This record gives sequence, structure tokens and C-alpha cells, in this order.
Amino acid sequence: MVNKIRKSNFNINSPDFESVNKRYYQEEEEYDWIEVTDHFRGLESFFHFTRQINTKKLTKRFGKEGMYLDAGCGTGLILRHLPKGSVGLDINPRHIEKAKRHCPDYVLVLGDVEELPFADNAFSTVICTEVFEHLPVPQRALDEVMRVLQPNGVLIGTVPAKNPIWKLRFLSSTHPGEPYHKEYRKKEIINLFSGKKVIFLNPLNFFMSWGFVIEK
Repeated sequence: MVNKIRKSNFNINSPDFESVNKRYYQEEEEYDWIEVTDHFRGLESFFHFTRQINTKKLTKRFGKEGMYLDAGCGTGLILRHLPKGSVGLDINPRHIEKAKRHCPDYVLVLGDVEELPFADNAFSTVICTEVFEHLPVPQRALDEVMRVLQPNGVLIGTVPAKNPIWKLRFLSSTHPGEPYHKEYRKKEIINLFSGKKVIFLNPLNFFMSWGFVIEK
């Protein structure tokens, strides 16, 4: 049995915080975004439903012909709307098993967005929604995504925006154990994507999220 990570371990200033944070998502998190989205469970259902709609719109508008990757696919909320045969990757084996049931026509891979197990230039489009905010050093995952994108390929994603409504996040079933969750100001998003070709950056979900598209 896996030992539970205690809240006392969630000290972002600790030198081993990153490993503690990652271990939480690998070994402890239990969630099903499709279950929560398709069956009303409160505010979080509304958020994920609108996130799904907005990501579908961005993908239809900016997605490129070719192979798609959903990096940090969870249980398949967005993956199920991508072209059949697309790849979904997640660090949590329980998410992968659920995604296999939800998305039988897709390829599911257990892996880390900070060390993507794919060749350079493997994908025309990478989807990465609500992932970077869980990473203390998101630049590593961003670099990996850009590596696996083909020339002129696009990264489509979202992150939470700095918004007072997130104070209600304690009502979410994911909140009690989660070690790290960052809400981004516009300046912080711009800094993260410094040097990249940003072709879309706008608030979404009633200013709860930033939606972005980066072209390689």
C-alpha cells in the first residue's frame, strides 16, 4: 500500500517539494473529469464543461492536420474530442485506465509531461489544458512540448487565471489533497511564453482561465 503524502509535506520552499508534488499526482490523485463533467457535481462540473467547450473551439480553429497529443490527458475529457487515433499521455496510472475505458479508439501512454517519451517533431498539435499550473517549474514541460511539435505545429492549452472565484475552490473534490495549484496573471503567462510565437492569448471561462495557442 502506498503511504499517503501528508499535508505537512506540502512546503513549496522545501528542496524536495517537486518530487513530493509529482508523487501525489502519480500515486494518490483519484478523479474522473468525464464523470464530473457529464454528471453535475457542482461548480467544478461547470468549469470543466466550459473548459471542454472552449478547448474544442480552439482546436477546431487552430489545430493542424496530422497527429495529435493530449499531454496531461487525465481521464480523457479533451482526448475524446480529438481525431481518433490521437495519443493521450498522463502520469497517473489510474487516469490511464479510466481513459482507456472512456476513449477506446485512442492511444494511451503512461508518462511524464516533463520527459515526453516521443521523438522530436512527432506531433502536429499538442493539447495541454489545466496542466502547467500543477508544475512548480512549467518551463520544463513547455520545452518538451515544443520539442515534440513539428515545425509550424501548435500548442493549444489553458491555465487558471487569477480570479477571486478560485477562493471557492475548497468546494472542489480535488482540492483537499492537492499540493500545488497556480493561478496565472497575464504577465506571468507572457513571461512563461517569452520567445515563443503566441498567436492566441485570451481569458476564457468567464475570466477563470487563460486560453493560449503557440505556434512552433
